[in-house]
Amino acid sequence: MGGAVGVVPLESRLDLPLVDLHGEPMFVHSVRALLGAPGVDRVVVTVGETSGPAVERTLARIGLRVDVTRALAFWQDPPTTGLLVLADPLCPLVPADFVARVVAAADRGDDRPAAVAGYRPVTDTVKTVVDQQIVGTLDRDRLAVVASPVALPAHLVSAGPPPVHDFGLLAAWLRERGGLELLRAPSMARRVGDESALRVLECLDELGRRVHEA
Repeated sequence: MGGAVGVVPLESRLDLPLVDLHGEPMFVHSVRALLGAPGVDRVVVTVGETSGPAVERTLARIGLRVDVTRALAFWQDPPTTGLLVLADPLCPLVPADFVARVVAAADRGDDRPAAVAGYRPVTDTVKTVVDQQIVGTLDRDRLAVVASPVALPAHLVSAGPPPVHDFGLLAAWLRERGGLELLRAPSMARRVGDESALRVLECLDELGRRVHEA
């Protein structure tokens, strides 16, 4: 199979992907992970109605040569062969070597690639509620949080765009179309939902680097 197309979808994520992490906009880290992953030949950043110019200026300033395309245009005429590798910009610290693992797991060397996603285990206690009463606790070992990246056969999008705005919905979408395999992602691949969570992730990453350097 030919090289995969990496996609960083910024649409429906407001301005959070443009917030700095370690001195660069968060989405840039996802772009770098795709560019650094063997098996990914091309990278596209898809944007909404208004963010395109800011994204293009950022990439030009940093010197990263990737395509910036309106999301609607990309999904109206997507690649139809090979693999698409979607890197969620809200999981900015997914390392390139994990992206490569997901790509390798999805590319089986024939014409039947699999859909594969990174996941993180659930660490919170999850209760079930009926009529506003807690009635039980779910087994966390049977739960997972879809992280990033998600690799899928490109032919699946020929009938319509996948729900890239929400990787949880994307996982359900893929299961309906033939199944989804999960690979456990490293701890720093967690998703952030707001800037405060981003700052926590940034601090944890800096602490981890200092520990490794010590």
